[in-house]
Amino acid sequence: MKKYLSILAVAAMAATATSALAQGTLAFNNSSTTLVQAWTDATGTSSAPVPKLGGFVQLLYSPNAAAPSAWLTGMSEASWLALNPSWTAGPVTPINPIAGRFNGGVVTLAGVTAGAAAQYIVAGWTGAAASFDAAQGAGGFVGTSGPFSQATGGVDPLVPPPSISTTFTGATLTAVPEPSTFALAGLGAAALVIFRRRK
Repeated sequence: MKKYLSILAVAAMAATATSALAQGTLAFNNSSTTLVQAWTDATGTSSAPVPKLGGFVQLLYSPNAAAPSAWLTGMSEASWLALNPSWTAGPVTPINPIAGRFNGGVVTLAGVTAGAAAQYIVAGWTGAAASFDAAQGAGGFVGTSGPFSQATGGVDPLVPPPSISTTFTGATLTAVPEPSTFALAGLGAAALVIFRRRK
């Protein structure tokens, strides 16, 4: 009897230690009202859901409640993460099973305590590139959602983790301006400064 009590006591202590160190979990998927879309024309006046297997999304997250730096047009993911060191690049999953939808399964968030709230951004891109930065370099359509917050699961292993579909509002991917466009914009700005100085 003492042997069984000892085993139960050890099991209880292990369960307590595990729950104390448990990390937050999240279902990385979206709904029919939170689609990932992309421009269908160069002017950005029309958009449509990204086709099945026509692109990817990636979860980025942070346990920090402070607002992150803005993700400016043309900024790489690596540059943005360098400006926001509390953020982590999470898993990448394809647009699948239907257009605009993704289902990346349950994600364990390193550094986020089970049940705690965290901040999230969903980055997306079109094409077959393996990363946001590679897609951007190839001139693909890229974009991010705005930051949003949500509590994690993982406190009770029998309770499914919450899905980001309840707080994610969707994302629209836009064409990346070519380097020549940035160069022309820079020349225009420089000319404007020179013109004003001459006046």
